Amino acid sequence: MTSSAPGTKLMPLSMVVFALGLVALAVVFALYASGARDLPLWLNLAGVVLTPLGLALGLVAVFLQNRRRTPEA
Repeated sequence: MTSSAPGTKLMPLSMVVFALGLVALAVVFALYASGARDLPLWLNLAGVVLTPLGLALGLVAVFLQNRRRTPEA
């Protein structure tokens, strides 16, 4: 069953963005633990920006899905 509602397509996107952010954070921590210093700025920003962005998009997707399901008074 496919739906064209914005919340249904936004949830998988938010999960991918969040996962990419977590992978970036894991890479930063692994490199730092192995002794690497002066990591690239894009790698640090990817972890710091993508993780909360994915979480925020997920919250918006849940809000849109639940708003559509609730009956109007």
